[in-house]
This record gives sequence, structure tokens and C-alpha cells, in this order.
Amino acid sequence: MSVVSRERPATGEDMRALYFICGIGASIIWAGCTITPSEDELSSVASETDPLYADSTTIWKRLKIPVCFENATGGNATGRGWVRDAITATWQEHSKLIFTGWGKCASDADGIRIRIEDTEDEPHTIDLGRDLDGEEDGMSLNFTFNHWGTACSDPSRREFCVKTIAVHEFGHALGWSHEQNRPDQPASCTDEPQGHDGDTLVGPFDDESVMNYCNPSWANGGVLSSGDIRGLQAYYGHPNAASMRIAAVNLGEDKFYFFRGALYSRVDADDLKMDDHYPRNIASNWGNWPSSWSGGIDAAIRWNSSTAYFFRDSQYVRIDIASKSVLAGYPRSIAGNWRNWPSSWTSVDAAVDWDNGKVYFFRGSDYLRYDKASDQVDAGYPKPISAHWPGLFGANIDSALNNGDGKAYFFKGNAYDRIDIDDGTFVVDDGYPSIIAGNWPGALF
Repeated sequence: MSVVSRERPATGEDMRALYFICGIGASIIWAGCTITPSEDELSSVASETDPLYADSTTIWKRLKIPVCFENATGGNATGRGWVRDAITATWQEHSKLIFTGWGKCASDADGIRIRIEDTEDEPHTIDLGRDLDGEEDGMSLNFTFNHWGTACSDPSRREFCVKTIAVHEFGHALGWSHEQNRPDQPASCTDEPQGHDGDTLVGPFDDESVMNYCNPSWANGGVLSSGDIRGLQAYYGHPNAASMRIAAVNLGEDKFYFFRGALYSRVDADDLKMDDHYPRNIASNWGNWPSSWSGGIDAAIRWNSSTAYFFRDSQYVRIDIASKSVLAGYPRSIAGNWRNWPSSWTSVDAAVDWDNGKVYFFRGSDYLRYDKASDQVDAGYPKPISAHWPGLFGANIDSALNNGDGKAYFFKGNAYDRIDIDDGTFVVDDGYPSIIAGNWPGALF
């Protein structure tokens, strides 16, 4: 194993400088520190940028992730409690993730398996994300710092060190590479790349990410930056998503768009991976966006190759797909412009174009069918979802899209259903629902 040592010079008798002493082996991602942070560094706050370097192939395909300690004893209970508190207050607090267990590992335990050890080696993980699932000694954490990072053995610093290191290592365990590994690393960041690279640039480079060795405040003091949080929520959901507006649409161009609140992401249709530098703000990137629509949209459909419609409450806008702009004269009221629209339908939950001249709209437990040629709701609608879409979510669908390759996807909460468009039965495919996380990296939910 090769070891790369990179130290910043001490600045005064209290060694207030922050050190990261890091090495990488064939499969090990080391992230360690010998620190005595200053009070200014202890009080650092999150930035307003949105970073992260994610490996989308390692995002966990579940939201409840077991955590256990290989050598849990009464003697290390305090340190284990610090780790649990730190992770609960950061990665769990700001997402839909729930870390469970936290006791002693069984021999066949899955999830994140942690070895508590005080050696000359740095704290580390042996891989990223779900590639750690069930790996014995998959993460190493130090609670006493007698042989490595001895400055952290100071009782006044030990809890801070344990928590800060744990937050960084759990970032790796969720699928994040080091921030300084990004190809857009600025010249001001001179730290060498370490460990595995990611495959997705989530927002611009961020000096204050907990995953960034170039952070002027070591690992941001274990506090997630606003960008860490935005990246986390792009892959593991927003904890308040149930009260947010959510939509999805295929606008062609081999790209799918996902909307949640004021943000949207773009996912490649071929590999189902979020494109670089997303999520982004809707209002800042869609031309002529109505100021009253700052909180996002409820549903969206692609009408033809040049036009899409977005819906919010009782209104809609017409979108020029090429320019990603709202056309003049919008928003308008749905009622009076969409013929035969039910008076009780004052909003839309989801919509999907069926590629046969019909568009389906969903609201609550009902749906309606709209005929493009006659430009009106077909007679006999609305109808109950449960009576005509076997196996589909029976009510309150969040979003839907046609993938352009014979499949329609319906999203609700943390899960999604898939239906074969061509067979004409509207029956959900076998094996569904499935979980969004890990299967649709970057689809906002």
C-alpha cells in the first residue's frame, strides 16, 4: 500500500493547523486527521454553494441502512453514541435516510460494519456507498487517538474529533468521493486526489464540503454545507418531500426532468444518471418563469416535439422546449382552456403522454383521459385509478413520465411503478414497486 502524507505547517505552540494524513491502497479510501482546531474553525458555518462528487453506481438502493460495530463493548459505548448522534444530526436529519441498529455486528450482518481501532492507520472506509454493504470492517474509526492523531486524545477535543471524522467517513459510505478529486478543482485547492473518483459533479466545487480536504475549516467541523445537503437530497430524498410539489417529464433529447420544490434535475435517459452540475434552481434556468411559481410545479407533459405544458394548482404554462422558456401570455387557467375539464379538478397530481394521442392526468384517487386530436377530456371521465390500473398506486401519485421506449414510470413517495405502454392492459410490471434511491440516481423525490 502506498501512503501519501500531506501536512500543513503548524502555526504556534498549540498546533492550530489542521492536518490530513491520507493514503490509498487498491481499494481503500483513507481519510484521517491530526488536529487541534481553532475556535473560529469550530464555529464555521455552511456555504451557499452546492457541491459533491458522487459515484452514482454506489448509491444505496434502500433508505434504511443498518449500522453495527464489530467490537462494540461497554467501554466504547460513549464513542459509539457520539458517532450515532453525529450521523443522525447530519446525513439522516437532512434526507430520507434512516440508520438502524448501532449495536454489535452479527457474523452475517449487512449494512455498514465499523471496526473501532486505535492503530497507526487513519480512519477509513474500504469502498464507497453500497459496495460496503455487509463488508466486515468496512469502516474504521478511532475513539482514543493514542497511536494516530494524538492531538485528538485531548479530552476537550476527543468528542469533536470522533464526530467530525465519522461524518466524513459516512459521506464515503453513502457514495461520495473526495471533493478535491473533481476535475474542476480550482488552482487554490492544491490537495492531491485521494481514493476512488465519482462519476457525477453535483453542483460547482465547494471549499466548505465535509468531503473536501481543501476546506479551510477541517471537514467543516462535521457540519454539512448547504451544498452537501443539496447533493444528499438529490440521491436520498428530501425529508419534507411529502409537502413539496413534485413532477417529472420526458422532454425528448434523451433527457428526463425531475422537479421538487424550487429545484430540478436532469437525468440521462440511457444510463439513468443525473447529469453534471444538477440540481439547479427552476426560476433561474427556465426563461420567463412566473414569480408566483417559485415553489415548483405539480405535473408536466410533453405535448409534441416543440411544446410542453407545466401545471400548478389551477393554472398551466406553455413551454418552448428548445429554449426552456415559458411563452408569453402564461400562466392561464386550466378551466376554460382544457375543454370538458371537471370543475372539481382544481389541481393535478401527475400527468403522462401515452404516445397514442391520449394524455392521462391523475388527481387523488381518480384519473382522466385527454384526447389531443379533439383537444378535450374524453367522455366518461374521471374514473377511479384502482379500477383501471391494476397494481398501480391507488391515489396521490407524485409524478409520471413516458420513457419514450415503451415504458411509463409512476413515482410516489420513495417508490416507483413501471407499466408497459404497448400491451394495452395498464398492468404494473412484475417486480414493482421498486425504490427510487439507487435505481434513479438524481431523480428528485
